[in-house]
Amino acid sequence: MLFEVVSTASMLGVWGASHYFRTNTKDDNDKILKIAENSGLYKNGEKLRLYRRKRERKKKPNYTEYVYKIPLGLELEDFLEKYGKFKDGLNNRSQHRIHLRDFKKLKPDRNIVKQIRKILENRDQLNKNIEMEYDGMLIIRVYDKGLTDDLPYDDELLAKVGGWEVPKGVTMREFIKHDFEKMQMLVVAGMTRYGKTVFLKNSITTLIHNEPDNVKLTLVDLKGGLAFSRFSNCKQVHTVAKNAEESLLALDLIHAEMGQRQALFLSKGWEDIGEAGWKERHFIIVDEGAEIAGFEDKAQRERCTYLLGEIARIGAGLGYRMIFATQYPVADVFPRQVKANTSAALCFKLKNSTQSMVVLDRKGAEALPVGLRGRAIYQTDRDVIVQTPFIKNDFIDTKLTPHITFRARSEKSGASSRGKEEGTGGSYITYFEEA
Repeated sequence: MLFEVVSTASMLGVWGASHYFRTNTKDDNDKILKIAENSGLYKNGEKLRLYRRKRERKKKPNYTEYVYKIPLGLELEDFLEKYGKFKDGLNNRSQHRIHLRDFKKLKPDRNIVKQIRKILENRDQLNKNIEMEYDGMLIIRVYDKGLTDDLPYDDELLAKVGGWEVPKGVTMREFIKHDFEKMQMLVVAGMTRYGKTVFLKNSITTLIHNEPDNVKLTLVDLKGGLAFSRFSNCKQVHTVAKNAEESLLALDLIHAEMGQRQALFLSKGWEDIGEAGWKERHFIIVDEGAEIAGFEDKAQRERCTYLLGEIARIGAGLGYRMIFATQYPVADVFPRQVKANTSAALCFKLKNSTQSMVVLDRKGAEALPVGLRGRAIYQTDRDVIVQTPFIKNDFIDTKLTPHITFRARSEKSGASSRGKEEGTGGSYITYFEEA
């Protein structure tokens, strides 16, 4: 009797293994074609047509690549706008999933058939992820598993970037980083609690750690300065502005410095910071930039908007870099010159497609997963979905410790300044001339 039970289990195990591999290599082409048709992605009766498919099992993670000829009159953007429909459509049901390890746990008793039936009837919710590209034909890669939602910022990740690079995160196939020497202006947008401020802390920590002697930071936090408070005593941080008055002062001083530097470059015949041979880069990082539109004083509001636009417009060649972040990106509060001179964008989940259009010039950020922190669209000459790294405050503090300096506080201005005398200050609006 026991022999018969074990033999039955063995045969069912072989069948289960066969079923497992058939299940995990199921073709998704029919679904993709159906989703495209139901989403209106056809033109004059012409529909999406499969050109070739390729199953990739040697690389991790496993994926199937589908290459399509798209109807004349459609473009990649049309398909990217329907990204959520394709992803949800490919994951709209659970499937039988046989885990071979479960057969090792079988107990050879009278209930073994019941045990095996339970294994064979197991169902898992699908968790496929997709990527879309265009190189003359539409490429859709369907991954067996979704993008990780847990990417810790640690020493191993920090070692992957150098110079003026900061980590953006990972896609399904690669590690992504942003090089501020190539793309000097970056816009960051996203609803609160989705990763925007964490990314800013990630960037500041990276820049201080990798370029401690060459980076100069002006931090503008228009929600009271709490997000940047742990950086305020770093020797690389020259300004932490927390309100309209402090922001205007900091930006005015930068604008004046830019004018002086521009005159110097002209007198020396230098085209840009690279030809001048200067190693310093001055980063202006603005969090909650939409708050500028809420300044009560109209003159302050217009002046700050103008100064940010000027830094974005002419600052790159003079060694200035900008990260402009906001949780409320609408046309009325987004400085036009900043948008016009932005070379890249990192967009976390937004409330609606209108906000997504302001940042990315396309829909999509509103369709990012609800409640999933760190998931974003990174846009340069292409759009990729990334999981950005999560950096813990204790890790930040460890990296900042060698760079902490104390500053004496000015009683009249409420500002702190770095000099020979050490002290502890509570307010940090200050500016330092070039050495």
